[in-house]
Order: sequence, then structure tokens, then C-alpha cells
Amino acid sequence: MTEYPALATAITTSLILSSATVALVHTPLRKLLEAVCPLGATADFWLRAAMAVSYLLPLWAVLAFGVPTLEHIEMAAPGEVIRRSLASASFALVVIVATIGLRLSTLRPSTPQPATGYVPPPVR
Repeated sequence: MTEYPALATAITTSLILSSATVALVHTPLRKLLEAVCPLGATADFWLRAAMAVSYLLPLWAVLAFGVPTLEHIEMAAPGEVIRRSLASASFALVVIVATIGLRLSTLRPSTPQPATGYVPPPVR
């Protein structure tokens, strides 16, 4: 396998895995962020940030660890490139989903402001 097909295979594998993950978590993550964020704009921002990280970090992991070095790229079979890409991207996605889950599990839903005039401090 030459350099460009190996690179294209690795990038395609990463994008397919990231797209599947984003498709699965998009709606539940949106609902959860809308429940914990005081403003809709902040929920949209954090949702877009999470989606960007879900594409960029696995892509970085695949490029760093999924593509064989240039000295060994001629000996790499397409199956080996796909296997290494799947392992790298899957590991990065598991770390992302676990990190987001752990962070969101510590937050409380934002509550409407009481009519007494008291404004509680923002939830962090």
C-alpha cells in the first residue's frame, strides 16, 4: 500500500466512526445540555464544541497512530491500516464520550429564577 491510499483509508475510517458516534449522541446530548445550560445559546455552543472534538481528536489519533511509518508503509496491508485506524479512532471516541459523560454527570439542571428576586449563582 502506498502513502496516499493508506492516508485516505485512515481518514475515511476515522470520519465514518466519528459520524456514527455523532449521530448516536447528538439528540441525547442536546437535550442534556439544554437542561443544564442556563441559555439556549450556551447549549448550542457546547454541543457544537463537542461535535467538533468528536471529529478532530479521533482524526488526530488516527493520523498519529493509525498510519504506518513511511519506512514500513509499502509492507502494510489495507486490512492492517484499517485495523490500526479503527483502534486509534475508537480509543479516542471512548475517551471523548467518557469525559463528556463524567463532566455532565456532575452538573445540576438549571432552574427557573424564583419570583422573590433572589438570583442563585450560576451552575458550574
